[in-house]
Amino acid sequence: MMNTVNETSRNDGALLNGERDTTTKHRKAVRGGSILLGTGALIGAALAILLGAALAQTPAASRPAGRVKPSPEQITLETRAAMEVLNQFVGRWDINGQSFDENDKPVGAFTGSAHYSFVMADNFLMGETTLTSGKFLLDQTDYFGYSPGLNKYTHVMLTELDKSMIYQQGEWMAEVGSFVFAVAAPLDSPKGTPRSVGLEYGFSNAGIAVTMSMQNGVKPMRKVRMLLTKSTQPAAPTGPDGMPIGGNVQYQQGDPAKMRAQMQQAVGQMTAQKQAMQQYMQGMNMGMDSQMDKMMDQQMDQGVTDQTRELLRGPE
Repeated sequence: MMNTVNETSRNDGALLNGERDTTTKHRKAVRGGSILLGTGALIGAALAILLGAALAQTPAASRPAGRVKPSPEQITLETRAAMEVLNQFVGRWDINGQSFDENDKPVGAFTGSAHYSFVMADNFLMGETTLTSGKFLLDQTDYFGYSPGLNKYTHVMLTELDKSMIYQQGEWMAEVGSFVFAVAAPLDSPKGTPRSVGLEYGFSNAGIAVTMSMQNGVKPMRKVRMLLTKSTQPAAPTGPDGMPIGGNVQYQQGDPAKMRAQMQQAVGQMTAQKQAMQQYMQGMNMGMDSQMDKMMDQQMDQGVTDQTRELLRGPE
């Protein structure tokens, strides 16, 4: 995915090959810089395909025109059905992707991983993604939801390469099994250039096909395409409360008699160390007491000597 804050043209091939200097390092890897693509940068996780250059940037009305006010029951049913569609994202995913220039020519490949789960009383779906291109890393967090008032899906994308939160609204097209999202709030660059970002998520037995399209002003559109497949890494086992139970850790049963002997030996060593410490402290205390007594005797002897000297001197 991409960040389009920087309007300066870049050599995408050089960036993806790690030839661009970057300043932010993390986990022994340079974050972000080499995943930058043309007008922006690979945004991380949002599994995305883009729409075109005509992506809306004007917020939609609070209620779509002509939509009859739904009943509370209808709102509940619609919301429940909408959230069930988002359930397709849930789980861990492996990512393989490519970035393309304005001529749809591949300029770099990358891999990554993503994890999606419901949060906040299951009102939102949260996605956490990390993309890797050589020694470069990029993180992104996504929040998906459903707005009953708009009868639309909502998507907020947060990436470490963009100061702006990317807010989108989208539709679920059941007939083709795809989500389509377009920018729903102004996303101008610091120089005032309009930006647009579109995402499409296509679901199939192969996984999730994602295309992200970005356009900065009148410049040609650039895209990132990804395929998310179910992760081959096993998930940590959890109990009924969702907490990890460590069930994937296997312990070997030892010889009980040998284990008791080892425990007794360890206890004996600890006891001997404790006794040695006590003796050391006693020696320290005795030594200090002896030194204090000697100092007191010297002071008393010095006092007696001074008094005797004064008596023998007599009055002047």
